[in-house]
Amino acid sequence: MKYADLNCILEKRFPHLSSRISHYLNMFDGSSPGSHILYGNVLSPYVKELLKSDRDPTALSQVFSFYEELAQSSDIEVRNLLQVTLLEGLWDEKILLNRASHYMLPETRRINDYIREYLSIPLD
Repeated sequence: MKYADLNCILEKRFPHLSSRISHYLNMFDGSSPGSHILYGNVLSPYVKELLKSDRDPTALSQVFSFYEELAQSSDIEVRNLLQVTLLEGLWDEKILLNRASHYMLPETRRINDYIREYLSIPLD
């Protein structure tokens, strides 16, 4: 998986997010926003909604399976997007982090454990 392909991959893997994706694409007048912007404003809030509701384990498994693919990419920019834009945001709330940890696969968990070295576990 290559960083340059991430925006296209997002809509292919999560077609139900196409209206959210279109919203951000329209904001950029036909040019493509950076993947950190798109993933941070579309996928990250979607995952947080799923984790907060705790009602759709199938969707969460799908997301974290995708995260694992990102974590296993040979492209360092892809892994950076996962770490900085997607996983670090889960550290905002303890309940989100705890629920997410149940779905993390080995390489995603390894990256999340690295985050633990520089971020504190949230208090609430």
